[in-house]
This record gives sequence, structure tokens and C-alpha cells, in this order.
Amino acid sequence: MKAKLYITRGIKLLAFALAVISSTYLLQTFLLKRIDNNTMRMEAFYLEEKESIDAVLIGASDVYAGYSAPYAYEKYGYTSYPYATQSSPASIVLPQLKEVIKYQNPKMIIVEINAFLYKDNELPSEASQRMFADNVPHDQIWRDYLADAIPADKQIEYYLPIVKYHSSWNEYPWKFKYLTAELGLKQAGYSLFRGYKTVANEFHPTVKVYNSELKDDDSTYPLGVNGERYLRQTLEYLKENNITNVVFMRFPHIVRTEAYSRFRRCNEAGNIINSYGYDFVNLERYGEEEGFVVDEDFYNWDHLNIYGTEKLTDYIADMLQNKYHMTSAELTDAQKTEWNDSVNYYHMIYNYSQEMISRRKELGKTGNGGTTVSEDEKSISTIINYAKKHPDKGKYDVVLKDE
Repeated sequence: MKAKLYITRGIKLLAFALAVISSTYLLQTFLLKRIDNNTMRMEAFYLEEKESIDAVLIGASDVYAGYSAPYAYEKYGYTSYPYATQSSPASIVLPQLKEVIKYQNPKMIIVEINAFLYKDNELPSEASQRMFADNVPHDQIWRDYLADAIPADKQIEYYLPIVKYHSSWNEYPWKFKYLTAELGLKQAGYSLFRGYKTVANEFHPTVKVYNSELKDDDSTYPLGVNGERYLRQTLEYLKENNITNVVFMRFPHIVRTEAYSRFRRCNEAGNIINSYGYDFVNLERYGEEEGFVVDEDFYNWDHLNIYGTEKLTDYIADMLQNKYHMTSAELTDAQKTEWNDSVNYYHMIYNYSQEMISRRKELGKTGNGGTTVSEDEKSISTIINYAKKHPDKGKYDVVLKDE
């Protein structure tokens, strides 16, 4: 009888433990989690079929706001993806590279170097680290990253994110716009926007900017200790493993007095990159020469708007295909259909954003601000509804599907 009693108790305890584990998993995977456009972008990368992405761009918000993969696919025929998170720190660049090579092994990888340019007293926050760490597979690359960059007493919060986000109930109902979109993302099996996010604005600076003076400015300033450490670590890894299909870039920004030291650190980073035998393209220094206009192509100091996005995407596409001779993957009919769907969504994003920019300019609103368009349920509904009301208004044709 006692043996039977112990067995019954054991089964009950096991059932209770399984219930706790299952509940914890469900809560931290679906409800009590950090979720925003960064989550969507990272999750969607891992939904892409193996060997189907020709080029991957690594970096921060200036990557996903300044480059459009659907536009590149429609105009140039190659597939690409911005593997990027907001304010990404230098410590995640090498793990990002390893993840990209492991899951896609693209023909070309572009690394935007913003992460290496922070001063030591302005390092990105824990939230910036988690935008990467919370949204990638818990593989050996991830574990190595934690060991290198996260204090030992904080690592439990990465293995069990519910410890960090257990009180995130108060973020509802705001988070539903992302949860709904995330369900649609997983059901479709790909990102509708292919990671793109923009703000509908045309920013006109009201203080002195230095962009027209940067072409001949090769002055340098030392990188921060962490920035240089991780830049050299990344370059040494690439060299040791004979990984040659990587080009480093600095995307266009508006350079004001406060950002001039960052520009000089960028020059120093370029010298370090070149010393390892890798190409560095500095569009911050040569942006005006390549046609980027301060009062037309940005939505704030550091991010391109839809007009600048197309210029930058054109530049990158020409570089990849003509300088580096990148070829395009053979896609299945199903994959082509999915990419054409993303092209259609890009058309809607562009037309809606163009209209919002025009309205803001009529009102004299050319400072910081504007309407954000990201892959959340509200933005998706907004651009679709705009297309329905104005099917012939905008630069691009839009295909509206029957509901």
C-alpha cells in the first residue's frame, strides 16, 4: 500500500512539475515576452528557407530603416535580409555573423559599423543586447555570446526570460498589435516587410551640418576600448576562417557638431578594417557625392526616409552585382510568390509614406516626428486601407487581394 501511495504522489509531483514547466514556457514564449519590430525581424530571418538569401545586412536601425529587401528584389532580382536590431552593441556583431553564416551562408554579407563607434561612456543598454539575445536560437553561438558579454549573475534572465519580463502584463493591450502580427508572420512563414521599417518624414536640420565638408576629411579619433576590441575580434575571426565575402560599410547620416567625433572614429575604424584586407565603404563621408541630399533623404539625424532608402538600396545593389559579382539564387515558384507579396507590401508602404510626408510638409512639419510604419497589425491595416482608398495615388501600383 505504501509503495502504491508513493507512486501516486510521485506521479502527482511529476504532473505538477510538467504543468509548471509548460506554463512557464507558454508564458515566456507567447505572452510575457519582449515583442516589437526587432522581435519580428529576428524571428522572420529564421523562417527563411536555407540557401534562399543572397545577401544579408548586419547592423542597427540605420540598416533596417535604410535598406529595402523587397525593392532590391523587384528591381535587381536578388534576395536579401536586414539581420539588424535597434542600437545593436559591438558585442553582438560577431555572433550575428556566425548566425547568418550558420543559417543562410549568403553569397555576400554587409556589416554596417555603427556598433563599433560608441564611446565607452555611451554603450548601448541591456535592452539593446536583449533585442538580439532574446530572439535567436539558444545554440552554442548564443551561449558563447552570454559567456563573453553578460555578467554571470545576469545570465539566468537570458535562459529564463520570464524572470526579466514577468511583470510585462502592464504592456497590454499595446502589445497585441505585435502579437497579432507575429501570429500572421508564423502562419505565412515569411516577413511581409522583409524586416523593413520607416518613419514618414522629411527632416530639415536647423543647425549647421558638415556633410558637404566631409569628402576630404580623413581625420581620425580613437575608438572606444570595447569598440576596438570587438572590431578586431570580428576581423580576426574572418581572417582566421578565410571568410572573404564580407564588406564593411558606414551608411549615410547627417553629421552635426555632436556627431563629428563619431565621424572621426568612423575614419579610424575604416583604417583598421583596411589593415586586415577588407573593403570599407564610407557613405557618411561620400554621401553627397553619391547623391544623398540632407533636406530630402532623411527622417531624422541618423535614418534615411523612403527616398533615401531607394538611393541606398540602389547603391548597394550596384556594388554587390557589379563590383562583387554576386549572383542570384534560383527560387521556387512558391518563393517567388512570397517575394512578390513583399514587393506589393513595399509599394503600399512607399505610397502611404509619400502621402504622409507630403501632408507634413504642407503643414511645415520638417523637424523630428512623423508616422512610424513597422510590421505590426496597426501599420499593416493602415497601409492596406490607404491603398484601398487611393489605389492610383503614389509611385507604385498596388495589388489588393480579396478579403
